Amino acid sequence: MNKFNLPKIHSTLIIGAGHGIGLSLVESLLDRAPEARIFASYRDATRSNKLMALAKQFSSRLKTYQWDPNSENNYKSFAEKIEAETQHIDLLINSIGFLHNSEFKPEKSLRDVNMDQLMESFRVNSVVTPLLARYFFHLLRHDQQSCFASISAKVGSIEDNQLGGWYGYRASKAALNMFLKNISLEFKRRNCNTSVLSIHPGTTITELSEPFIARTKLKLHKPEETATNILNVIDREAATGSGKFFSWDGKELPW
Repeated sequence: MNKFNLPKIHSTLIIGAGHGIGLSLVESLLDRAPEARIFASYRDATRSNKLMALAKQFSSRLKTYQWDPNSENNYKSFAEKIEAETQHIDLLINSIGFLHNSEFKPEKSLRDVNMDQLMESFRVNSVVTPLLARYFFHLLRHDQQSCFASISAKVGSIEDNQLGGWYGYRASKAALNMFLKNISLEFKRRNCNTSVLSIHPGTTITELSEPFIARTKLKLHKPEETATNILNVIDREAATGSGKFFSWDGKELPW
């Protein structure tokens, strides 16, 4: 059985590819995985014009799907659509994430905490990943090593938390990390040769981070740089790093 080798993969699925990091992952994979067919999901067509243009330009390699992760029935039907195109997936990356919108802002203290925002954080940041693992398991399990990765965040590290705040985002990313660890253990028990990785992308200049980057002292990355870093981590660590949490620079992070 061959170890995971990014340039040689034949099929990949990017969740949340309409814009931001997900879109940049699609662009990078078109170059770095020249043999791969790329399946990409998006939710809002009005924010996915560049993805649609890429799909026209690379019509033989890139196929897009408008998909809403809010209903569990949609996972089964989506998996069936992908299975109609390919018998296996070599790489699945979930890049969906929620930090804020017009209604909710990151909570600075307990005075800002409310149930609706907490539930939205967990629904988007946590719950999507185990459902993807459930419904795409049979496509990830095949005779070559595959990789199942999700974009997490360093602020989801319990051990690393020294500042507090951002209750929903921190806790939902910590829950995501637990889901990924569990998934890695179950995949191993079920003889599924799929590496499961949690990846902190670094502070990336996107709509998600834009309101907060002016005050940060952290290194800022363009989305295309972040995509390159994520794929570098996957290419280096998929063979032996299953069940671990990595930063964009390849360093292992504490849970």
